[in-house]
Amino acid sequence: MTISNESRGRIKAIFEPIALAMGRIGLTPNGLTLIGFAITTLGAILVGAQAWVIGGLIVFVGGVFDMFDGTLARATGQTSKFGAFMDSTFDKLGEILVFLGCIAALANSNVGTVPVLVASAAMGASIMVSYTRAKSDALGYSSGMGLAAVGIMPREVRLVIISLGIVLTGTSIGISALEFALGVILVGAVITVIQRIIHVQGQAKSAANPPVTTTTTEHTE
Repeated sequence: MTISNESRGRIKAIFEPIALAMGRIGLTPNGLTLIGFAITTLGAILVGAQAWVIGGLIVFVGGVFDMFDGTLARATGQTSKFGAFMDSTFDKLGEILVFLGCIAALANSNVGTVPVLVASAAMGASIMVSYTRAKSDALGYSSGMGLAAVGIMPREVRLVIISLGIVLTGTSIGISALEFALGVILVGAVITVIQRIIHVQGQAKSAANPPVTTTTTEHTE
């Protein structure tokens, strides 16, 4: 499972009217970035306090809110490198806080060491998914959204899985739902990192060995 850049574009188009409405009341793209981060932070705190259902829902809302800042920036011509930097930085910081909330909750649930280690590893692997894209972009490979569609566990998929796992933990399923969700994210993120490394390796080989254009000439004796 992965999300193409075309699908991302269609999803963001759905949110455009909402983003524009927010812009009309005076909110800026960077302001929306900070509001989304605040929502995610609140969700992470609630998760850490084991308020599973409401915490999971707020985490999901905070993640969806991320759609608004970039959409508003593009729709109003306010895109900038600093805005993109703000968006990426606070997105990643918010995701880390959610993982830390999960780790804190697991540590206080007497589930043992392994689930906490899995959650920590899932956080690290998720960071690596983002890092591979950022480094690829910095080095001139798969610039922009090029690498975003590579791999089975991009941020959008991780958001759905971890939010669902948190919410289901508040049901009769219990803490095993969160443990399972974190395990899926760990495995999927590791696979995604490998997929992206292979993808960039292929681009590097293509750059080092450009196609040879042959020309045919006629020789007269």
